[in-house]
Amino acid sequence: MSDNFRDLERPDGVRRKDAVLMAAISGLECLDHPSRQDLARFSRLFMPLYREAGLDTRRTASATLSRLSRVPEDVAEMLINEPIAIAAPFIVHYPLLNENALTRAVMRHGAPHARAAARRSDLSPKAIAKLQELKDPSVDGLLVLRGLIPDPASLAVREPESGSAPNTRPTVDAPPLDPSEKLRAQLKAMVAAASPTPKSPLNRPTSPRKPLASDALAPGRTKQDAAVTSAAARRRVGDVRLAQLARHAVTDQESWFATSLADAMGASYALAERIMMDLSGRQLATALIGLGAPESTIKSALESFFPHLAKPSVKHTLATDLIEELDSDSCAARLQAWQRADSYTNGAAAHVPALADGKPVRQDSDRRISPRDVRHRVSTSRKAG
Repeated sequence: MSDNFRDLERPDGVRRKDAVLMAAISGLECLDHPSRQDLARFSRLFMPLYREAGLDTRRTASATLSRLSRVPEDVAEMLINEPIAIAAPFIVHYPLLNENALTRAVMRHGAPHARAAARRSDLSPKAIAKLQELKDPSVDGLLVLRGLIPDPASLAVREPESGSAPNTRPTVDAPPLDPSEKLRAQLKAMVAAASPTPKSPLNRPTSPRKPLASDALAPGRTKQDAAVTSAAARRRVGDVRLAQLARHAVTDQESWFATSLADAMGASYALAERIMMDLSGRQLATALIGLGAPESTIKSALESFFPHLAKPSVKHTLATDLIEELDSDSCAARLQAWQRADSYTNGAAAHVPALADGKPVRQDSDRRISPRDVRHRVSTSRKAG
């Protein structure tokens, strides 16, 4: 094996250049407090290697650098001006991103970069105003969903009537719920029917009481019948959530789909967002198969959010090939592992979407779809297909 560094200049050394690029990133990652000289050396090494790297390596490099505490400014500005498939993780997660450089990139590349910028956790009012200047419905919807700007519809409802008396409060009918709020109300009603005994608040011991007459089983009903009824109610809740996923599995509905995915998994929005950030689409396919979603929903989501999976293949499309590669039992086990890790990380906190006005819209994690229901639903859908 040659030890000549100039071998990297040869055309057949693409993979070796990719390896050197990732090694350089690992070297920078090992430095707790890189000096200016370290950053300058990294920049001189990174730029030519990055230009010769493949698409997958560029995506990996962008995602890895987004987690570092400090990156050279010229490298950061180059990454945020890359195509959105590469730039998205860096725009969303890099903590020291220059706001002026980000604004220039958004104005140059438009809505795709703006949607990624709207996901940042440290947006200033100036940056939010710049994003609103684009007048893009998907960007504004994402800002509303995250609670960064008020919902125009709710503001219009709350405006007082101009002709009302100053000391009298006019009677105004409540506005109709939007479809998402109606769906949440249905979910809460179904879960309440599935668990008639409410849990006690945290840190408050429940006092023993005599069983009420309503707690007793109806004549002719057994505990097994009650368990079957509860399982059926949980399945209905799962079906409603899967229907919500199918409704939002279309282009330009990424944020609503991620919220629906978090609801279906009984996990935080951060977990759903990380799954959606996997540009290969494999994690999203794993999660949807683990939830027992129909193959049509999985295929629609993959082809809508990852356009490269809509390309034709030997059988049908790359999305169908990916679905056939994955095993339903393995996907269910992987999904349960993600849910456990998410509950440990987030303290089992329920995910509340920004438009819910701080009210919990999901029950505890023990309301998740059971693996038995998942396997039954997957086997049924595959037999039907």
